Order: sequence, then C-alpha cells, then structure tokens
Amino acid sequence: MLRNTNINYSRGTFFVTMQAAFNKTIFGAIVGEKCELNELGEAVAASLGVLGERYAGVEIDEFVVMPNHVHFIIKIGVAGLSPRLEKASLRAHPTKAGVDGHSKIDLGFVIGRFKSWISKLYRDMVAEGKAVDVGATPWQRDFWEKLVATPEQLEGYRRYIRENPAKWTRDRFGAVTSYTFGNVALLNARLIGFVASQGAYTSELKPRQLWARAGAEARHPNNARDKPPLISTFTSAQERAVFAKALASGRRFVKVCPGGIPLESELEPAVAAACNEGRGLLISPAPSGTGVNKQRAVWCNEYILKNAAEVWAGDITAGHTLASLIAALRPPMIAVSGGDSHKIGVAGLSVRTKEDQ
Repeated sequence: MLRNTNINYSRGTFFVTMQAAFNKTIFGAIVGEKCELNELGEAVAASLGVLGERYAGVEIDEFVVMPNHVHFIIKIGVAGLSPRLEKASLRAHPTKAGVDGHSKIDLGFVIGRFKSWISKLYRDMVAEGKAVDVGATPWQRDFWEKLVATPEQLEGYRRYIRENPAKWTRDRFGAVTSYTFGNVALLNARLIGFVASQGAYTSELKPRQLWARAGAEARHPNNARDKPPLISTFTSAQERAVFAKALASGRRFVKVCPGGIPLESELEPAVAAACNEGRGLLISPAPSGTGVNKQRAVWCNEYILKNAAEVWAGDITAGHTLASLIAALRPPMIAVSGGDSHKIGVAGLSVRTKEDQ
C-alpha cells in the first residue's frame, strides 16, 4: 500500500516498526538489558536475518525483535548508494521488477511477504502449543515506516534499535522496592519464589521446584510461621491459591504488586493484619492506584526470579512471557526437581491437588 504518493517505495531506505496483534507480548521478554526471545521470536529474528537473501536489491541493515514489536532498517534498490543519493532517487517512478508473478518489489510487497511467512510459522506453533494464541495472525494489520534520507538519520535509527532493549524497563519503571508496606526486613530472609501462568486451573496445581541457588540450604520447619517467606505477585489463579494457604497458616510472605500497593483500607483484612504484625510485606515499583501494566508485571516477575533463593512453579505455558523469563534467568547452579515434587508442596507449603481432594 503506497502511503505517500511523493515517495518511491521501491527505492529507498526505511525505518520500519511492526506491532504484534493487540499489542500482546508474544515474542519473548526483556531480561536486564536484553530481549530473550521465545521460539516464535527466534523465528522472526531468523526470517529478518535472511530477508535480503530472498529478493534482489533488498537489504536488512539492523533490526531488533522486542516482546511485542519489531524494528528494522530496510534498504530497497539502493545497494551501493549513499543515503543522500538515495534521497535524490525517491521521486523517480517505481520500476517494474517481476518477482514470483508480482509486478514490482516495494516496501509493502516485502513486508506483506514477511508477515505471511511468520503468520504460517505462528499458526503451526500455536497448533503445537509453542506460541501464544492471539488470533489468526500475530501482527497488527498495518505497519509504520519513516524515510531515512541522511547519514545522520540512518545512524540515529541504528542507535535507537541497538538501545531499545536496554531502555525497555530502565526508562519506564523504578525499583520494585520503591514502595513498601509491612516488614521490610523480610527482604533479607531466604525467600522462596512461586510463579505460575495465567489461565491454569487451581485444581490441577502440582508445584515443582525449578531451582535452588548454590549455598541456599533448604530449611523447612514444620511450623508454617517459621518457614522461609514466600515471594510472588500472587496474581494468577494458582498463585492466589498458594497465597490463600499462606495466609491461613500464618506463613510469612512478600507480595510484589505490579499495579501499586492498595491503600490499607482497601486490603483484605488478613493481608493488612499480616503486614502490621510483621509477617507480611507488600512492595511495588509504582504508587498506589497506578493499575496493572503487562510490562511492569514482567519487571516484577524478573525481580522475584532473581531474588528468590529457591524458585517453585505451578503450570507454565510454553511460549508465554513467564516461560521466556524462566529460561533466561535459570542460574547455572541449580537442582531441578522432577516428577512428583508436588507431593511436598511449595517448599513445605502443602497445596492439595485434584487427586488429593
């Protein structure tokens, strides 16, 4: 689709942005200052890397695949020309260049083909349970492009692409401990993390240990109040089930609140009581009333996985952000529990499964 009749889209250098469908996080997760790609994100990156090999006169300069969008610089029909010479050719009438039955190669044609390739891979991965299902296509219908007309602009867009992952969370969110309510000393304890994907049924909860960091010797007393504190966002159904058990037993906890800590008057009485009595702590990177943000939730889960001495998990959906975080943050010094580890519960916290009921 020609978006500007004054521009020849078959000859020029363009900075392109393509957004995931519904702005969903489907390609991976930002960990630290790097985007850790899932299988679908790796496929997008690999396809971009060879895009220039598919069509003569097409070159991908730099690109980055982010959790919910892609940036890349594409050159079409300008190999060997400086950006200023490219600009001089922009108003020339597009040339015919029959390719696979199509009349010409231009920006819309190349992006259309690229979207089609990825959409087919995406549908195959969804069918195999390897990608997040966001509908018939992983892409928003349109795309955004900026004409690159000078060397200065080209270098600016290259720098923007290189720095995009580092600025993803650093420029958006503060420290996860920016706001607190309760016993802050719990952060110095040997924390037991628990994570689970959204959409999993609590009746099917079978917690398993993902890892225990070297030097973090397990100590799980029989008395729930003496057990190591649990840390989680406690937002998914399985996480909430674990939190309810912790509250009922008097287990200490650190609840990470991506959307800000509610006012004390808005808290569940048992939660407020635990915080006031030193058994609980609420922390958040955002002030009260901010509201839940998907990327801030990822930021909070990264904090949990990095700071817990042990990490336990319920059901983790393949291809989703939490799976990408776990894969990226898995430490080298781990002992992975398997099979029936759910029988001992979450680090000693008994959680009944459907079979137990």
